[in-house]
Amino acid sequence: MNPRTNLLFVLVVALLAGGCSARQATAPSRATPSGTVEMFKLKARYGDRSGEWDILSPGFKERLSQQAGRTVDVADYTQARNMYRGDTKVQLAEKMLQTAIATSVRQVGPDRARVAIQTSGGPFAKSGEIGMVRLQTWKLQPAGGTQTYSGFVGDPMLAATKQADGSFIVTSGGRVVATIPANQVASYRTEAYWYVDDLGGMEQQFMQ
Repeated sequence: MNPRTNLLFVLVVALLAGGCSARQATAPSRATPSGTVEMFKLKARYGDRSGEWDILSPGFKERLSQQAGRTVDVADYTQARNMYRGDTKVQLAEKMLQTAIATSVRQVGPDRARVAIQTSGGPFAKSGEIGMVRLQTWKLQPAGGTQTYSGFVGDPMLAATKQADGSFIVTSGGRVVATIPANQVASYRTEAYWYVDDLGGMEQQFMQ
Protein backbone atom coordinates (compact mmCIF):
# COMPACT_ATOMS: atom_id res chain seq x y z
CA MET A 1 0.00 0.00 0.00
CA ASN A 2 1.15 3.52 -0.66
CA PRO A 3 1.77 6.07 2.15
CA ARG A 4 -1.60 7.78 1.69
CA THR A 5 -3.44 4.54 2.26
CA ASN A 6 -1.34 3.74 5.31
CA LEU A 7 -2.08 7.19 6.71
CA LEU A 8 -5.79 6.64 6.23
CA PHE A 9 -5.52 3.46 8.28
CA VAL A 10 -3.94 5.57 11.04
CA LEU A 11 -6.93 7.89 10.88
CA VAL A 12 -9.31 4.94 11.22
CA VAL A 13 -7.42 3.93 14.35
CA ALA A 14 -7.52 7.46 15.72
CA LEU A 15 -11.25 7.98 15.20
CA LEU A 16 -12.57 4.53 16.03
CA ALA A 17 -10.15 2.31 17.92
CA GLY A 18 -9.18 5.03 20.34
CA GLY A 19 -12.23 4.58 22.51
CA CYS A 20 -15.16 6.86 21.66
CA SER A 21 -17.18 6.37 24.80
CA ALA A 22 -20.70 7.76 24.62
CA ARG A 23 -22.10 10.07 27.32
CA GLN A 24 -24.30 7.14 28.26
CA ALA A 25 -22.89 3.66 27.98
CA THR A 26 -23.83 1.97 24.70
CA ALA A 27 -23.64 -1.78 24.39
CA PRO A 28 -21.64 -3.08 21.41
CA SER A 29 -24.17 -3.92 18.71
CA ARG A 30 -24.37 -3.72 14.93
CA ALA A 31 -28.06 -2.83 15.30
CA THR A 32 -27.37 0.90 15.96
CA PRO A 33 -24.77 3.44 14.78
CA SER A 34 -23.40 4.13 18.26
CA GLY A 35 -23.41 0.44 19.09
CA THR A 36 -21.40 -0.23 15.93
CA VAL A 37 -18.73 2.24 17.05
CA GLU A 38 -18.61 0.39 20.36
CA MET A 39 -18.37 -2.91 18.48
CA PHE A 40 -15.38 -1.58 16.51
CA LYS A 41 -13.73 -0.64 19.79
CA LEU A 42 -14.37 -4.12 21.15
CA LYS A 43 -12.85 -5.77 18.08
CA ALA A 44 -9.85 -3.44 18.28
CA ARG A 45 -9.39 -4.11 21.98
CA TYR A 46 -8.97 -7.82 21.30
CA GLY A 47 -6.92 -7.34 18.12
CA ASP A 48 -9.66 -8.79 15.90
CA ARG A 49 -8.58 -7.17 12.61
CA SER A 50 -11.00 -9.24 10.55
CA GLY A 51 -13.82 -8.04 12.79
CA GLU A 52 -12.70 -4.43 12.38
CA TRP A 53 -12.54 -4.86 8.60
CA ASP A 54 -16.06 -6.27 8.50
CA ILE A 55 -17.42 -3.07 10.10
CA LEU A 56 -16.07 -0.87 7.28
CA SER A 57 -18.59 -0.43 4.46
CA PRO A 58 -18.01 -1.58 0.86
CA GLY A 59 -17.87 2.10 -0.16
CA PHE A 60 -15.18 2.83 2.41
CA LYS A 61 -13.14 -0.16 1.22
CA GLU A 62 -13.50 0.95 -2.39
CA ARG A 63 -11.97 4.34 -1.56
CA LEU A 64 -9.07 2.61 0.19
CA SER A 65 -8.52 0.54 -2.95
CA GLN A 66 -8.62 3.64 -5.14
CA GLN A 67 -5.94 5.27 -3.00
CA ALA A 68 -3.79 2.13 -3.14
CA GLY A 69 -4.26 1.72 -6.88
CA ARG A 70 -5.33 -1.89 -6.40
CA THR A 71 -7.85 -3.94 -4.46
CA VAL A 72 -7.25 -3.66 -0.70
CA ASP A 73 -8.42 -6.66 1.30
CA VAL A 74 -8.52 -7.83 4.91
CA ALA A 75 -4.92 -9.09 4.68
CA ASP A 76 -3.75 -5.59 3.69
CA TYR A 77 -5.78 -4.07 6.50
CA THR A 78 -4.35 -6.50 9.03
CA GLN A 79 -0.82 -5.79 7.84
CA ALA A 80 -1.32 -2.02 8.10
CA ARG A 81 -2.91 -2.21 11.54
CA ASN A 82 -0.11 -4.41 12.83
CA MET A 83 2.50 -2.21 11.13
CA TYR A 84 1.34 0.84 13.07
CA ARG A 85 0.75 -0.98 16.35
CA GLY A 86 4.12 0.18 17.70
CA ASP A 87 4.04 3.64 16.12
CA THR A 88 4.34 6.22 18.90
CA LYS A 89 1.93 8.58 17.12
CA VAL A 90 -0.75 5.91 16.94
CA GLN A 91 -0.15 4.93 20.55
CA LEU A 92 -0.49 8.57 21.57
CA ALA A 93 -3.68 8.94 19.52
CA GLU A 94 -5.24 5.91 21.16
CA LYS A 95 -4.22 7.11 24.63
CA MET A 96 -5.53 10.65 24.10
CA LEU A 97 -8.79 9.42 22.60
CA GLN A 98 -9.72 7.24 25.56
CA THR A 99 -11.79 10.23 26.75
CA ALA A 100 -13.38 10.91 23.35
CA ILE A 101 -17.17 11.38 23.25
CA ALA A 102 -19.71 10.41 20.65
CA THR A 103 -21.89 13.44 21.24
CA SER A 104 -24.89 12.62 19.04
CA VAL A 105 -26.34 10.40 16.34
CA ARG A 106 -28.24 12.19 13.58
CA GLN A 107 -30.38 10.17 11.19
CA VAL A 108 -30.07 11.54 7.65
CA GLY A 109 -32.14 8.82 6.01
CA PRO A 110 -33.78 5.48 6.80
CA ASP A 111 -30.43 3.71 6.45
CA ARG A 112 -27.91 6.51 6.99
CA ALA A 113 -26.68 8.42 10.02
CA ARG A 114 -24.00 10.90 11.07
CA VAL A 115 -22.26 10.28 14.40
CA ALA A 116 -20.69 13.39 15.94
CA ILE A 117 -17.31 12.72 17.56
CA GLN A 118 -15.45 15.06 19.93
CA THR A 119 -11.95 14.33 21.19
CA SER A 120 -10.08 16.37 23.76
CA GLY A 121 -6.48 16.97 24.78
CA GLY A 122 -3.17 16.72 23.00
CA PRO A 123 -2.35 17.14 19.32
CA PHE A 124 -5.22 14.91 18.22
CA ALA A 125 -8.02 17.07 19.66
CA LYS A 126 -10.64 17.27 16.93
CA SER A 127 -14.34 17.22 16.26
CA GLY A 128 -16.17 15.88 13.27
CA GLU A 129 -18.72 13.39 12.03
CA ILE A 130 -18.48 9.76 11.03
CA GLY A 131 -20.89 8.61 8.31
CA MET A 132 -22.69 5.33 8.94
CA VAL A 133 -24.81 3.22 6.58
CA ARG A 134 -27.13 0.30 7.28
CA LEU A 135 -26.97 -2.52 4.74
CA GLN A 136 -28.90 -5.74 4.30
CA THR A 137 -26.75 -8.86 4.19
CA TRP A 138 -27.62 -12.38 3.10
CA LYS A 139 -26.09 -15.74 4.01
CA LEU A 140 -26.77 -19.05 2.31
CA GLN A 141 -25.64 -22.27 4.00
CA PRO A 142 -25.86 -25.49 1.93
CA ALA A 143 -26.48 -28.70 3.85
CA GLY A 144 -23.61 -31.03 4.61
CA GLY A 145 -20.86 -28.72 3.36
CA THR A 146 -18.34 -26.21 4.60
CA GLN A 147 -18.96 -23.67 1.82
CA THR A 148 -21.04 -20.67 2.92
CA TYR A 149 -22.15 -17.98 0.50
CA SER A 150 -22.78 -14.44 1.72
CA GLY A 151 -23.07 -10.93 0.36
CA PHE A 152 -25.12 -7.74 0.32
CA VAL A 153 -28.73 -7.59 -0.82
CA GLY A 154 -28.88 -5.76 -4.16
CA ASP A 155 -25.21 -6.24 -5.00
CA PRO A 156 -25.03 -7.36 -8.66
CA MET A 157 -21.51 -8.70 -8.22
CA LEU A 158 -22.58 -11.45 -5.82
CA ALA A 159 -26.16 -12.58 -5.42
CA ALA A 160 -28.24 -15.56 -4.30
CA THR A 161 -31.57 -15.80 -6.08
CA LYS A 162 -34.33 -18.07 -4.82
CA GLN A 163 -36.16 -20.03 -7.50
CA ALA A 164 -39.80 -21.05 -7.60
CA ASP A 165 -38.94 -24.61 -6.56
CA GLY A 166 -37.06 -23.39 -3.46
CA SER A 167 -33.58 -23.85 -4.89
CA PHE A 168 -30.99 -21.05 -5.01
CA ILE A 169 -28.72 -19.89 -7.81
CA VAL A 170 -25.56 -18.07 -6.70
CA THR A 171 -24.07 -15.70 -9.25
CA SER A 172 -20.86 -13.68 -9.27
CA GLY A 173 -20.67 -10.87 -11.81
CA GLY A 174 -23.60 -12.43 -13.64
CA ARG A 175 -21.89 -15.84 -13.87
CA VAL A 176 -23.46 -18.84 -12.13
CA VAL A 177 -21.06 -20.22 -9.55
CA ALA A 178 -23.39 -22.59 -7.69
CA THR A 179 -26.86 -24.08 -7.85
CA ILE A 180 -28.22 -25.33 -4.53
CA PRO A 181 -31.27 -27.65 -4.77
CA ALA A 182 -34.09 -26.93 -2.32
CA ASN A 183 -33.42 -30.10 -0.32
CA GLN A 184 -29.77 -29.07 0.06
CA VAL A 185 -30.45 -25.62 1.55
CA ALA A 186 -29.67 -25.75 5.27
CA SER A 187 -30.50 -22.09 5.83
CA TYR A 188 -30.91 -18.75 4.12
CA ARG A 189 -31.27 -15.55 6.12
CA THR A 190 -30.98 -11.81 5.74
CA GLU A 191 -29.95 -9.35 8.44
CA ALA A 192 -29.31 -5.60 8.65
CA TYR A 193 -26.07 -4.19 10.08
CA TRP A 194 -24.60 -0.71 10.44
CA TYR A 195 -21.21 0.01 8.84
CA VAL A 196 -18.70 2.85 9.06
CA ASP A 197 -19.09 4.48 5.63
CA ASP A 198 -16.94 7.61 5.80
CA LEU A 199 -14.93 9.80 8.15
CA GLY A 200 -16.52 13.05 6.97
CA GLY A 201 -14.47 16.16 6.33
CA MET A 202 -11.58 14.73 8.30
CA GLU A 203 -11.24 11.91 5.79
CA GLN A 204 -11.02 14.25 2.80
CA GLN A 205 -8.54 16.50 4.61
CA PHE A 206 -6.41 13.53 5.52
CA MET A 207 -6.56 12.02 2.02
CA GLN A 208 -5.25 15.27 0.56
